Amino acid sequence: MNAGLLVVVFLAYVVAGKLGLSLAFVHASASPVWPPTGIALGALLLTQYRVWPAILLGAFVVNATTAGSLVTSAGIAVGNTLEGLLGAWLVTRYAGGRDAFRRAGDVCRFALAGFVSSALSATIGVTTLALGGYASWAGYASIWSTWWLGDVGGALLVAPALVLWSRQPRLGYDGARAVEAAAMLATTIGLGLVLFGGGLAAMGMTRYPLSFFALLPLLWAAFRFGPREASALLLVMSGIATWGTLRGFSAFAIGAPNDSLLLLQAFLAAAAGVALPTAAIVEEHLLDLSRITAGKLALDMKPVTKDEFLAMLSHELRTPLNAMST
Repeated sequence: MNAGLLVVVFLAYVVAGKLGLSLAFVHASASPVWPPTGIALGALLLTQYRVWPAILLGAFVVNATTAGSLVTSAGIAVGNTLEGLLGAWLVTRYAGGRDAFRRAGDVCRFALAGFVSSALSATIGVTTLALGGYASWAGYASIWSTWWLGDVGGALLVAPALVLWSRQPRLGYDGARAVEAAAMLATTIGLGLVLFGGGLAAMGMTRYPLSFFALLPLLWAAFRFGPREASALLLVMSGIATWGTLRGFSAFAIGAPNDSLLLLQAFLAAAAGVALPTAAIVEEHLLDLSRITAGKLALDMKPVTKDEFLAMLSHELRTPLNAMST
């Protein structure tokens, strides 16, 4: 294993973990926004589990420098690592592994793996804190639900982008395609600022359920580009939405920051559940069309090939047949 890769994964996990815990409101170790889950799941899928030591150490450092004791930090780190390993194994076994985003059925199974593996981390983490005296058993359900939904959001929003862009980092757009991609990104940012960044508040329309318009650029990416671009726009939209919700601009700012972010995470998970399978369906359709086109070309060439084969066979058989006739 490349030591440099381990260092990169470790640093990415620590930075993302510190960012996530800066949004922890219900408990210092439980955040409704937890991108490290997506980093761990994506890195384990891309490297076939080999970077697990970096994830284990990163999770330990994040928690040991935040709250609790070394023992509880170690327990949480083990839970976070097992979460990533279980999720990667489920995706590899049942959803096509690194190719999980090419087929709609695999995307759905990927999401299910994220839901299941996140429950493992939340259970181990909250139980460890409660046993260590750093969390009350009375608040177990509230801390667990925050932990779980934050991890689910990280898996559904971060891991797809990490896997897809790592496997195909080059844009490869021609002139017209590049212009359309730029327009799509600008639309996503502009619409995100209107819906979540204060635009609706300035117009006095925060009470209207207009957040679903955030799906429009995501569907644009799904139909015109593919899962890779759709996953990138999901990250852009989620960043703007989180920022706006924390400042009370979006319709998801319903009161307590933790409740607002949990509601936003549920919406973003649903958006991912629409955009990524749709992009996979479109990609499957285009692949089928290319196969049909290739098949038609093969059928068009088949009579010519058959005639050539019969001519060659007749030539090869003429000599022995003449001898037999004589």
